[in-house]
Amino acid sequence: PGPPARAMPVSPEAVEAEERANIEEYCRKHNVDGLVHELVEGLLRDRPETKPKEHFAHLLRMQLMRENTAGATEMEMCEASKASEVPGRLLINLFEATKRIISEIVPKETINIIIQETIKLLHAERVSLFVYDKRIDMLVHNSSNLKQPIRVKPGQGIAGHVFKTREIVNILDCYLDDRFDQTFDKTTGYRTNNLLTMPIVDFEDECMGVLQAINKKGTTHFSHVDEILLENLCQHISIALRNAEVYRAAIVTSERAGALLNMIQSLTQDLGVQSMILTITMHANELVQADRCTVFLVDEKKQQLWSVSTDSGKDIRIPKSAGIAGECATEGELIAIPDAYADPRFNQEVDRRTGYRTHSILAIPVMRRAGSAGSKTLAVIQMINKMEFDGAVGKFDDEDIQVMETFGTFVASKLQDSLLLNGSSKQNESEAGLVFASETGVGLRASVKNYDASHRGQAIQESMEEGNEEEGG
Repeated sequence: PGPPARAMPVSPEAVEAEERANIEEYCRKHNVDGLVHELVEGLLRDRPETKPKEHFAHLLRMQLMRENTAGATEMEMCEASKASEVPGRLLINLFEATKRIISEIVPKETINIIIQETIKLLHAERVSLFVYDKRIDMLVHNSSNLKQPIRVKPGQGIAGHVFKTREIVNILDCYLDDRFDQTFDKTTGYRTNNLLTMPIVDFEDECMGVLQAINKKGTTHFSHVDEILLENLCQHISIALRNAEVYRAAIVTSERAGALLNMIQSLTQDLGVQSMILTITMHANELVQADRCTVFLVDEKKQQLWSVSTDSGKDIRIPKSAGIAGECATEGELIAIPDAYADPRFNQEVDRRTGYRTHSILAIPVMRRAGSAGSKTLAVIQMINKMEFDGAVGKFDDEDIQVMETFGTFVASKLQDSLLLNGSSKQNESEAGLVFASETGVGLRASVKNYDASHRGQAIQESMEEGNEEEGG
C-alpha cells in the first residue's frame, strides 16, 4: 500500500468559525442571551447598594430557587430572598457576632457584648439597646456612650414608637424627620445624621426591647442589607436576653434564699428589742434590695410608733396615725407605692428638707398572733426605694411583696415573744428606755451606729417630720 494521505491543514479562520458556531449553539441551547439580558435588566431596575457581581449572584440564586422549589410559599420565598441579598462575607460576620452574643449569660455583660457586636457588624458610630422591664413598665436604655442606663417610657421617641408598633424604622436624615428628638444632640453637641431602629421580638412573639444603630460609617445611611443583618441579629439577641433574664432571676432567688436562711439563723438567738430591730432592718434590705428600711414598733398605750435612731441611739416616736407607716399600722394592711410623688398620702416636704428623693415605698404590717390582746398590728417594716441591678431606682414588685409578707409573718412571733413587747416590763419606763438602761444596751447601741447610720437614720427622720407636721396641723 502507498503512504497515508496527509491531513489538510486547518486554517485559523476555520477554527475560529467552528468555535463561534459552538458558542452560538451553546447560547441558544441555554438561553444565555436571555439570562444576561435578565440580569442586566434586574440590576438596572433594582439599582442595589451592593456590588453588581453580588447582586448578579443574588438574582441567579433566586432564579434557581424558583425553579427548584415550585411549591414554596410567598413568605418562604421572601425570607430566602432576604438571606440571598446579603453577601457571603457579611453572613460570616453575622454568624460570628451571633456566636459571641449567645455565649454570654450575665445580664450586664450580655448587654455590653450586644452593643459592641452590633457596632462592628453594621459599622455604626453608636448603638443603643432598649430592654423592656415589665416590673417598672419602662424601656431601660443602654448605649455605647452612656455610663449609666436611663429609663424611657414605651411610646416615647423613635425607640418607644418602634417598641409599640414593632415597625422597622430606617431614617436617612434625622433632622428631616418629625419623629426625631433633637434635644440630646443640642445638649451634647453630637450630630445624629441617620439611624436604623429594629424591634427585638422573641419566639413567643413578645417584644423584649429595641436595638438602634446610629450614624453609618463610610456612607450616608443604613442600607437594605443592614436592615436584613440587624433583623436576623435581633432574633438571636432575643434568645440572649431571655437567657440573661432567667439567669438573673435564678441569682435573685438564690440570694433571697440565702438572706432568708441568714435571717432565720439570726432571729433564733435570744435578742433584745434593739438588736432585733437592727437584725430585721439588715435582712429586710437584703431580701428586696431596698435603699432604706425602718422598723416601727406600735406602742398602744401612748398611741405612737417608736423606733431607734441609728446615729444617736435615741428613742424616736411619732403619732400612730402619721404618714404611710401610720396608715399601715392603723389599717393593718400592706401599702405598696410605685411612685411616691404621685400618691397624695406622701409628704414631699420631707424630701425637700432632707435632699433625699423617695421614689417607691413598701410598708408591711407585722401582725400579732390570733387571740392576742391589744392592737392587731405589732410593728411596721417600711422599705424605701427599690434598687435595681443597674443601680437605678425601681418599684417593689409582687415577688418583693410576697417575700416581705413571709418575712413579716416569721418575725412577728419573735417580736411578740420579746420581754419588752409582751407587757412584762415596768409600766413607767418606755421600751427603748429599758433597752438603753441595760449594760448590753450600751454595747448594742454602739453596734447599731456602725450599721448604715446615714441611710436608716434619715429614713426615721423623714417619718418623724411627717408625724410632727400632722400633729401641728
